[in-house]
Amino acid sequence: MSDSPRAAGILLTRVPVVLAAAVAAVTAVAVPLVLLDLWTPAVAWPVALVVAVLAGRLAWGTPVVAAGWGSAGGSAAIALAAGLWAALTHAEHVVLRRDAGSVALYAHQLATHHGLPVDASVAALGGAAALADPNLTLASPAFYEVGDHVVPQFLLGAPALYSLGEWAGGWTGMFVVPAVLGAFGVLALAGFTARVVGATWAPLAAGAFALAQPVLHANRSTYSEPPALLVLLGAASLLVALLPATGRTAARLGGGAGLLVGACGFVRIDFLREVAVLVPVVALLLAVRHPGARALVTGTGLVSALAVGSALLTSRPYLGTIAGSLLPLVAGLVFLTAVCLVLTRLARGGFLARRRWLVSDRLPLVLAVALGVVLAVLASRPLWLVVRQDPEDPGSKLVAGLQLAQGLPVDGGRTYAEHSVNWIAWYLGWPAVVLAGAAAVVLLPRLVRGVQQHSPLPSWTAPYVVALGSTLLTLYRPGITPDHPWADRRFVVVVLPAVVVLAVAACRFVVDRYAAQRLTGLRVAIAAVLLLVPAAVGTAPLAWARTEVGEPAAVAQACRSFAAGDVALAVDPRSRNEWPQVLRGTCGVPTASITVPTAQGRPGTTEYWSALGAAVDREAQRVRAAGGTPVLVAAGGDTDPVEVLQKLGATGVRTVAVRRTAEDERVLTERPDGLQRIDVRLVTGVAP
Repeated sequence: MSDSPRAAGILLTRVPVVLAAAVAAVTAVAVPLVLLDLWTPAVAWPVALVVAVLAGRLAWGTPVVAAGWGSAGGSAAIALAAGLWAALTHAEHVVLRRDAGSVALYAHQLATHHGLPVDASVAALGGAAALADPNLTLASPAFYEVGDHVVPQFLLGAPALYSLGEWAGGWTGMFVVPAVLGAFGVLALAGFTARVVGATWAPLAAGAFALAQPVLHANRSTYSEPPALLVLLGAASLLVALLPATGRTAARLGGGAGLLVGACGFVRIDFLREVAVLVPVVALLLAVRHPGARALVTGTGLVSALAVGSALLTSRPYLGTIAGSLLPLVAGLVFLTAVCLVLTRLARGGFLARRRWLVSDRLPLVLAVALGVVLAVLASRPLWLVVRQDPEDPGSKLVAGLQLAQGLPVDGGRTYAEHSVNWIAWYLGWPAVVLAGAAAVVLLPRLVRGVQQHSPLPSWTAPYVVALGSTLLTLYRPGITPDHPWADRRFVVVVLPAVVVLAVAACRFVVDRYAAQRLTGLRVAIAAVLLLVPAAVGTAPLAWARTEVGEPAAVAQACRSFAAGDVALAVDPRSRNEWPQVLRGTCGVPTASITVPTAQGRPGTTEYWSALGAAVDREAQRVRAAGGTPVLVAAGGDTDPVEVLQKLGATGVRTVAVRRTAEDERVLTERPDGLQRIDVRLVTGVAP
């Protein structure tokens, strides 16, 4: 390999793996530092830099795929443009309404308090007597009350990364870290495409992926998807390099791939799904005695166990709330592992090879047809199926409200999961979806023949199995509130990359198939149009939209209104949902919410106001007895916040923060193409 193609190949196919390893190492080392309350700039920065450099150095041995500077430079330019695009249009979600706000507040907690859990200042609220009051709670959305403290919802990895940005540049520094990681992710997708499709096609994949609106949406906000995408694509690249490797190189690549697969668990608990669908590939490599198989098992198992342990230590209440979907996933993983262990032993003993139907030449075609049928069924579900969940599920109430607001038949139990393939087509276009499905079907027989040992295993075996399995499971059951564009980030880490790479592979197949004929350039241009134009059209309405702009300034304004000794008591729906952790974690004001169970009175009734007033009086007495000033806070809901405080007899009622901004739409049945206005407002008054 000459110097120029090798240098370009390093940029395109090695650097992304190095970046993924560095990010994974930082998320891993954050766990002990946070648990020890050592996540401070003086400790975390040098430790993070050291582990990132060490991990990157280990990943530097990743095999390189030769590439021209046009492919490598073009892919890098697209990644850079994608990062700048997301950074220039970043959201400023701080007042908690959705997941990005909770992650931002979590990151702020780490940046300013350097550890977990969140101190709820219970003594200022009245101590044990306050906690025993059934009308008082420390909890708010994404922040759980556990004893006398508060525990954030999500896993630690992403907030730890984003807190580094806050140290570097305040709120703005935090908000642009996802854009930086997103740019790395686009480059990683290009590098992976270079390995499995060809370096020439890497810029097309990078462009189609970067243009997809869910990708832009995730890169603009403090979600967990940007780091998860980067680390998983780094693992996928190592898995591709693993298959043809031998000896110590194979062991090193297998171990590295396993470490990165497991490290995804420091960022998102969904990584267990990818681990589960990787198990059959691991079993296959063990059966054929691949030299990297044991290292892959060790790396994946060890780091996955550490990641799950970390989740149990830092996010146990969250895991409890998703137990209904998490436990079946864990059970499936255990069951699949047990089955694969048995099959591995049978394969090594030659039992499976003696089953004629398993080595039949017809099996690849049968499985390909079966996959085609599965894909057709998933795509056609809107014609014959309506998917529902328990109408008593909390998400069902939100869906019912959105249906009512959008003039749809009210059926809160609907999940709209039958439309999941349509959702992908909204953003990538039906040409990409059809091409990807065709490529998946066409490639399966080649993989099956490799498993049958009729031909060598393709290098893309592991990523294909993981991506296909995870994509099918996600499309079958997205498992997310179906309002868009919020729901569509579910597809950013696995589904959209899989569709893009498979579609690009299909385009290359067609171009190469007719390479001997003329008009090759025209066919490449048509492929680019088919993949890029629909993605651009889907994103265009929101291309330069910014959301939640000005929220940090509104929060700062609110913080300045509180004096030493003030204790905030949230007394209406929006203040209870949006402001407790903002006031507690950002303003340093002890905060709790006063609630009224439905059994004591429905909102708006005389019984409700009587119960709320009595609860406020009790807590106000406790706060004053502890030496503080009880300040009622309201932000809106069914009743104007000023009216709420006046009804409760508050004095000195004033608006301390107000900001009109915008957030993404919450549409159920069509592609989002605009924003909706929201008023961020906080009204305070001293309790009677």
